[in-house]
Amino acid sequence: MNIHQSEGIAGVLEQDGLTLTDSLSDADVVVFNTCMVRQKAEEKVYGRIGAVVEEKRKRRVILGIGGCMTQVRGASLLKRFPAIDFVFGSSDLAALPDIVRRSTTRGERIAHLPAPADIERIQYHRQSPVTAMITITQGCSNFCSYCIVPYARGNLRSRPPEDIIEEAEAVLQTGYREILLLGQNVDSYGRDSQEYGSFADLLERLAAVGTPRIRFTSSHPKDMTAAVITAVANHKNICNHIHLACQSGSDRILGLMNRGYTRASFLGILEQARTRIPDINITTDLIVGYPGETKADFEATLELIERAQFGSIFVAMYSPRPGTRSADLDDNVSSEVKSARLHAVLDLQREIALKQNQDCIGATVEILVEGKTQEGQPYGRSDDHRTVVLDGDGEIGEFVSVLVDDATTSSLRGKRIDSMVPQGV
Repeated sequence: MNIHQSEGIAGVLEQDGLTLTDSLSDADVVVFNTCMVRQKAEEKVYGRIGAVVEEKRKRRVILGIGGCMTQVRGASLLKRFPAIDFVFGSSDLAALPDIVRRSTTRGERIAHLPAPADIERIQYHRQSPVTAMITITQGCSNFCSYCIVPYARGNLRSRPPEDIIEEAEAVLQTGYREILLLGQNVDSYGRDSQEYGSFADLLERLAAVGTPRIRFTSSHPKDMTAAVITAVANHKNICNHIHLACQSGSDRILGLMNRGYTRASFLGILEQARTRIPDINITTDLIVGYPGETKADFEATLELIERAQFGSIFVAMYSPRPGTRSADLDDNVSSEVKSARLHAVLDLQREIALKQNQDCIGATVEILVEGKTQEGQPYGRSDDHRTVVLDGDGEIGEFVSVLVDDATTSSLRGKRIDSMVPQGV
């Protein structure tokens, strides 16, 4: 989601005549699009400001900070860091060109922090030549006790389905082979407007557009429905992958987190999905070290991982976020214990992922080539979101059938079938 917002920042500034550069030494305007979901993300921003300060000592450079961190920290960032020329929030990116002009020509220091509003229709500088990201919701109304998103990005706001379909049709016409639907919780789509229909309704309509592949992230177990699973099962162009953020395997911790589901109901969703779609890949998010998490709570998480057999896991150590309910709790799990639990999750998941990937050896998968490794080998993802490295030729944007002959914890490897010479010939 942050990558896509960065595409919007670059897009509106390019539309105003600026040119994107990867080099700080070439930049007249530097913009950081910030995240605040974890403390480490916030600390990275403060460190990178220092690099721009060094550049400012050599020449005139305009520095802007945007995104979630500025939506929460606000104009105080201008006081804390004199090197910052402007700050802007997570809404109204269309105002950026005017902000840059005022800062450049008049030397104004600007704080543009409007309240979260309807989802904008702006130009994007898309980074991928293969996948077009399309926002369907912004904000979140779940108020999980550890999460800063509702405070940084506001309550749930769904985008009109006609706008989404129009954008999907446009990117299809320009050659994109895949769309990725984005939302803090895509399954909440339409719950703020009875006119929009449900997320399952939207999937059904988008499947008819004709885009070869449709993906979506992220899903909340509380809001996942049988209708969404049915839509994935019924349409070949909706990929067999669901990222379903669990966060903990302990019912006690899930209750403290205000997640709105139980361990049993989560596992029930997985069973339902795998019954309808046997080859579906389910991935998840986990937090370790939530305030009050006991050894028994953590063992329940490890047991859940064993039962759930996730394809991959994003795991993070808990860090308190300002303004959230959990920030008032005693962060009483030591950093050493958090680190040990994080590594225990990763070690267990590596075993599961390796076995799952090894089970794919001998299978034929279709990948959409999206890039090349440092060694120059094409790679892409299978329908179920597994990374596949191709031994042989493959053009970016091409669909290739691959016979898998090797596997690691993180990827599959194989040869394209149409390039193989039958034995005995």
